[in-house]
Amino acid sequence: MKKITVFCSSSQQLDQHYYDDASLIGQWIGCHDCTLVYGGSARGTMEIVARTTKENGGKVHGIIPERFASQNMASEYADRVTVTIDMHERKRLLLAESDAIVVLPGGAGTMDEFLDAYVSRKLGYIKAPIIVCNKAGFFNPLLAQLERCYAERFASPLEVGMYQVADDATHCCYILSRLFPALKDINYEKK
Repeated sequence: MKKITVFCSSSQQLDQHYYDDASLIGQWIGCHDCTLVYGGSARGTMEIVARTTKENGGKVHGIIPERFASQNMASEYADRVTVTIDMHERKRLLLAESDAIVVLPGGAGTMDEFLDAYVSRKLGYIKAPIIVCNKAGFFNPLLAQLERCYAERFASPLEVGMYQVADDATHCCYILSRLFPALKDINYEKK
C-alpha cells in the first residue's frame, strides 16, 4: 500500500476551488487503496483530504503535534494518529512515511514543509517524488524564487528535478498515476 504524504492548510476561509482540489486528491488516494499521511488536523483542506480519502476506501494516518492534539484538533477520520512532541518531529515523520509527497496551497507551515522535503530529497535523506499543486498559480512567487536561485548559482540547476509542478489537482492525480502505474484504475488526463 503506497503512502501519499499531503502538505496542506488548516485554514477554513479559503476559496472553494482549494477545497475542491483537496477533495480530488483525497479521492485519488482512497480509490487507489493508498494511505494518506498528513498533519492530522480536523480543519481546512487537511480535513477535506482526510474525509475524502476515507470515504473512498483509503487509510488515513494523521501526524499531529501534542500541542494541537491536546486541544482536540485531531481529525476523527484518521485510522491512526501519531502525536509528536513538536513540529520538527512531525515533519520528520511525515517525510519518513512518504512514497510520494503532494504539496497543496497553504501558508507558511506548508511552504516550510515543502522546502524541508525539497532539501531532504536533494541531500538524499528521502527518495519520495514531490508534486507541487500550483492551483491558480498559487506557488508562482516561490517557484520563481527557486528559479532565481538556480539562475544566480545559489543552487545547482540539477536541483530543478527535485519536484514536479502540477497545474491543479487533476494534473496532480495524472502525475501520481504515472508515478504508480500499477495503481492506475482511473483515467486522470492532464487538462
